[in-house]
Amino acid sequence: MAKLLLLLAIICAFASFAFYTANDAVGDVPNWASTVCTAARSLCHSPREVAIAAAVLAGLWIVVTFLSSVRD
Repeated sequence: MAKLLLLLAIICAFASFAFYTANDAVGDVPNWASTVCTAARSLCHSPREVAIAAAVLAGLWIVVTFLSSVRD
């Protein structure tokens, strides 16, 4: 369970960084950034939600890891 939470936190953090980078790289020339921002317009314009999800998952991972070590 803890490993899954950590994996999801890392994936969300990477996705947030990708959306943030894509939002800055959008221009007139079609490239990867315009494709990403077209596919996920709301996440591209506000990558904070994905970053908050990553932070919550990382916090849950810390809590689960702590509780499992205390219980053992």
